Amino acid sequence: MVPAIKRAFEVLELLANQDTGLTISELQRSLQLPLSSVATIVYTLVELGYLEREEETSHYSLTVKMFGIARRPVDRMGLNSHCHELLEEMVRESGLTGHLAVRQGSESMYLDRVASDSLLQISSYVGLRWPLHTSAVGKALLAFLPEEELARVLRQMTLKKLTPGTITSRDVLEQQLHKFRRLGYTWESNEGEWGVACVAAPVFGSRHEVVAAISLTGSTQQITKSRVPALGALVKRYAENISAQLGDHHSTLP
Repeated sequence: MVPAIKRAFEVLELLANQDTGLTISELQRSLQLPLSSVATIVYTLVELGYLEREEETSHYSLTVKMFGIARRPVDRMGLNSHCHELLEEMVRESGLTGHLAVRQGSESMYLDRVASDSLLQISSYVGLRWPLHTSAVGKALLAFLPEEELARVLRQMTLKKLTPGTITSRDVLEQQLHKFRRLGYTWESNEGEWGVACVAAPVFGSRHEVVAAISLTGSTQQITKSRVPALGALVKRYAENISAQLGDHHSTLP
C-alpha cells in the first residue's frame, strides 16, 4: 500500500460522514496523523477540486466533483436513466417525495430525488446520507442481502440513536429486517427524523443482487400506519418494474 494514498482516502472518507466539514486540526485529531501530512493532503485535494474551504469556519468539505465521480459507476449501470421517469410517475401517483438510494458502507445515499407537488416539502437532497438502520431505503438495502452478508454488515454497524424512535437493538433490527423481507417492502416512522415517515422497496440487478432502493417519504400525517400497506405495494410495484429494466428476470417479490 502507498501510505500517502491511504491517508488521502482516510481524509475523504472522514469528511464524507460530516455534514458541516472539519478543520485541518480536527482531521488530524480524528485520524491521528502528523499535522503536516494532513495539511498537505487537504491542500492537494483542494487544488484538484475535490475539497472546498468555508472561509468563516475554516472547515473543509467534499465538493460535487467527488460526487460526480461516485455517480459514474451508477450511471453505467443505468440506474438513474431507468429510475427517474418511473420515480416521477410514483411521486405523481402518491403525492409524496420519491428517492433513489444506494448503500455506501453502513449508510444509504440518495442518488435521485423527485419532489411532490404538496405544500409540505421534505428537506432532502441528492447526496444526503443516512445510517442504514434509521431509514426505509437503508432497511431495504439491508433486508434483501444474502444472509451471510447481512450478518457481516450488521456486525460492523453502530446503531446510533437519532430520535427516541430509532431502533438500537441489533436483535430487534434483525427481526424487523426478516419481516420486511417476507413482505417485500420496508418502512419507518420517526426513526431517522421526528415527524417524518418513509416506505421503500429494493431494486435488483441482473444477477438478482440488491443494487439500490426507491422510497416514498412524507410526514407522519401523510404516511399513517393504515396507509403503509397500500404505499408498500405501490413502491414494490415500481421497484419491480425498475428491476426488470435492469435485467432482473427472477420472480417478483413476495
